[in-house]
Amino acid sequence: MKRGFEFILYAVIIVFFLVRYTSVDTAAPRRPLPKGVPTGPAVLLPDRARLPRDVSSTVIVEVGRTDQNSVGTAFSVDDSGTYVSARHVVEGCSSVSLIRNQRRIAVTLISKATNRDFAVLKVDNLTAEPFALSLQVPRRGNDGYMMGYPQGVPADVRATVIGSTVMRSKGRYNTRERVVAWVERERRPRFGGSLGGISGGPVLDDEGRIVGTVVAGAPRRGRVYTTNPTVFSEAGLVTPSTVEKGRNMRLTRKNFDQEATRFRREMRIAQVYCEVG
Repeated sequence: MKRGFEFILYAVIIVFFLVRYTSVDTAAPRRPLPKGVPTGPAVLLPDRARLPRDVSSTVIVEVGRTDQNSVGTAFSVDDSGTYVSARHVVEGCSSVSLIRNQRRIAVTLISKATNRDFAVLKVDNLTAEPFALSLQVPRRGNDGYMMGYPQGVPADVRATVIGSTVMRSKGRYNTRERVVAWVERERRPRFGGSLGGISGGPVLDDEGRIVGTVVAGAPRRGRVYTTNPTVFSEAGLVTPSTVEKGRNMRLTRKNFDQEATRFRREMRIAQVYCEVG
């Protein structure tokens, strides 16, 4: 009887850790899914539903080898061609470009954080209005608007903060950082499966300020993870002008996808292309 109880206890523990630490999708937010692969429905939490409280104490992400060309997202942070993206979007690439009107614009400088999934890109001969950057960590219950190129096409996500946790990246590089955990509420236009391709994309609050960048997702649980906004000050990107700009902008549940379309058209949000080999 005792041995049977121990067996059940061990089984429960194993299932607990499998649920908590698997299905974290960091490679997929960097690249679109292959054509013909079934994606499954999106896991979205209705607005009327209570927020979950099961925020994992640690999220484990496997950073695999870069063996094929891929895409991600970046956004403008100053008037001189500086963009922000995620480290795993540009790590291991032989060349990195931004896509404008189906043409590549070469990135001439890449600065990658050693302790976070964060990268700064520099592009010559391209200027776009920068976003305001916030240093305030979004609180539980706050809505945010994630914009970019999931699965390689323009689309946007509305999500709600459920808490903060630690993300450990293992593989090509090893990092440990505090991240913000969100649950997905809505996708526009509607699509299923992975958010692959939105990594490095911005998360905006209702005042149009950037409160983080997308770095990982758990599509089977409807979770998304973003950088802690303190990374902006660590990278030396926060100045009086970057904090003030954009405060008059209002994002709502009704207009966030329309505003995101404008941001992409103006190259304030851009698609990143990673070429390998």
